[in-house]
Amino acid sequence: MFIYALALSVLGFIALIVAVIYGSTAWAIVCVVIAAAGIVLFIVDWIRHRKNRV
Repeated sequence: MFIYALALSVLGFIALIVAVIYGSTAWAIVCVVIAAAGIVLFIVDWIRHRKNRV
């Protein structure tokens, strides 16, 4: 799941670059949504890893 979070961060960064280049609000919203999904995946992965360790 960490790989998915990493992939979402790369996609979010690309969306951010596109938003800055074109000045598009839609691309900025896409960037925020992708970043939020990546953060959720990262937290879920962290909780799973923490439970397996104990």
